[in-house]
Amino acid sequence: MPLQVQDSGLTGPLGSLGSLGRPALLAALAFALIGLTLCALGAARDRRDLAAAGIRAVVATAAFVAFATFCLLTAFFAHDFSLDYVASYSSRSLTGPYTLTALWGGVEGSLLLWTFLLTVFAAIALTRAPARRSALVAWAGAVLCGISIFFLVLLAVPANPFAALASVPADGQGLNPLLQSPGMLIHPPLLYTGFVGFSIPFAFCIAALITRRLDDSWLRATRRWTLFAWSALSVGIVLGGAWAYTELGWGGYWAWDPVENASFMPWLTATAFLHSVVIQEKRRMLKVWNVSLILLTYVLAVFGTFLTRSGILSSIHTFAEGDTGKWFLPYLAVMLLGGLVLIGSRLDSLRSENRFDSLLSRESAFLANNVLFVAAGFAVLWGTVYPIVNEAFSGVRLSVGPPFFNRVFAPIGLALVALAGIGPLISWRRMSKGTFARVARPPALAGVAAVIVLAAGGVRSIGALLALGISVFTAAAIVGEFARGSRVHRRREGSTWPESLRRTLTRNRRRYGGYIVHLGIVLMVIGFSGNAFKVERSAELAPNESMTVGAYSLTYVDHSSASTPEKEINEAVIAVSRGGERIATLRPQRNFHIAQRQTQSEVAIRTTPAEDLYLVVTSFDADATIVLRSFVNPLTWWIWAGAAVMLAGMAVLLWAPAPQAVPGPAPVRVRRTEVATR
Repeated sequence: MPLQVQDSGLTGPLGSLGSLGRPALLAALAFALIGLTLCALGAARDRRDLAAAGIRAVVATAAFVAFATFCLLTAFFAHDFSLDYVASYSSRSLTGPYTLTALWGGVEGSLLLWTFLLTVFAAIALTRAPARRSALVAWAGAVLCGISIFFLVLLAVPANPFAALASVPADGQGLNPLLQSPGMLIHPPLLYTGFVGFSIPFAFCIAALITRRLDDSWLRATRRWTLFAWSALSVGIVLGGAWAYTELGWGGYWAWDPVENASFMPWLTATAFLHSVVIQEKRRMLKVWNVSLILLTYVLAVFGTFLTRSGILSSIHTFAEGDTGKWFLPYLAVMLLGGLVLIGSRLDSLRSENRFDSLLSRESAFLANNVLFVAAGFAVLWGTVYPIVNEAFSGVRLSVGPPFFNRVFAPIGLALVALAGIGPLISWRRMSKGTFARVARPPALAGVAAVIVLAAGGVRSIGALLALGISVFTAAAIVGEFARGSRVHRRREGSTWPESLRRTLTRNRRRYGGYIVHLGIVLMVIGFSGNAFKVERSAELAPNESMTVGAYSLTYVDHSSASTPEKEINEAVIAVSRGGERIATLRPQRNFHIAQRQTQSEVAIRTTPAEDLYLVVTSFDADATIVLRSFVNPLTWWIWAGAAVMLAGMAVLLWAPAPQAVPGPAPVRVRRTEVATR
């Protein structure tokens, strides 16, 4: 039993702030209720003064939640173990950066971070919205207040982060060793930013449905918010893969884990939405798609939170099962069913103003893109929840593993990559088959040539050949678009190629920023295809013994031990040779974390564009014998390079100016005549 003391050891003015956190949350809840009432009344009665007062209440809500978050942070850094949450997720030996990450290390703190982001985003969006006193903005404010109320009630009742302990421990339990990683500093906040960020377009979408203002004004008002949320979620997912790759020691970056899937599903529907809005802005079509996709995106984001906090699915990422999961199901039902009923009641206002002119058109390519993204999202959703459904009906808990997801998702993913190459080649409205064949021939020949060269070089995996061939086709099509745009500027202005490329990019940032994102995804697909050639081997080694994996020879030459207040470190020194020449020295570790009484491996990786050599020690015996697990992972470097290219494209997209409203058809003027009656 740990030593119990009555004094938490707090010093300075920060020690008393923990007691102010819960009152701050209750004040925030009160202001959220006031904001909901005022915004709804202001919108319903066309009272601009009430709507403006409601928005001020939203700002006050954000201020009180921010203060509550500050109170919890100060409690962590002051080691105020009188708070149950602080004692459960931090310790005196925890370093400063990881003390910060303890804020979102458990259910209560992560919900507080979610609510902080939600209320701050709501305050910024409403105060900066164009025509912020309009009914559209007022109803959006009411929706955002309603969402805030739900999360504030969670923090007030089942997930209070300021609950006190009857007796104060001398030290806390510390943070889970798996979470003591640089990825913990960035990955969860980015995912939460993405999830929460979609609340803004969702709220404006519901407001547009209520007010029947279903033109593209709500899309333009929330375009940057949508891109911001999608970009944060994209980067968060990639960083999660990098975290899994460098910390979990299993040699991979994506396992189709339920919580990984929970972040991937809203990304799929959000990506479909970003493509679909282009059609509404350009051609006033797919309005039903757009409102449905943003509804699905928000619901799936909250569903992911439910999975993470309910404990109903087994995952290395899930928090311990608590009382919060059951609160999410009615909330999800209200959001989904209420949104669908509202969409159904507005179908007459959601009719497209134009029709598809031809199957061979960019509009058709965008529609096919949407269908594939939604199909992919449904496949991932079904594979994730099927174990729950099966257990509910048969009493047997099954697991759906990577083979199912890979088999279903691989063809859909490759089709989407191919569409990313076909889309830029097709014109709007209609295109002749001959013209399409002419413009598609060069990238198609590039893809075929790549397959022939790779097959001649010894690649026998049909899946890898197909993925690499499609990737080369799409990359060639995208590069060709940049070349054509630059050629126009070069001929018109006589500028150099670099200057022409710069002008091409800056004159249409939205279009070419999207192409850069697509190019980054192509590079990532090239990296994924390397999984077909992965090599793995494990061996037990005594000092000076060797093993081989792929073309590498690994020699266990030495070991060392050290200790810190937090952990006992055991390090193996591995000499890496290839072709008889020593090329590297890697130092994987097997460490014992004292506070948690838990052993954790630290991997060692040698990375090149061709392949990664990945080493992990799974056992470290008293006589210095180790069990070394080794992997050769081809092309993994290209995944992270592709993510960097995607990030550059996202920056260009966010930098692009907001699209201007497309004028509708001119009204038909009818000459009024007087009818004489007898």
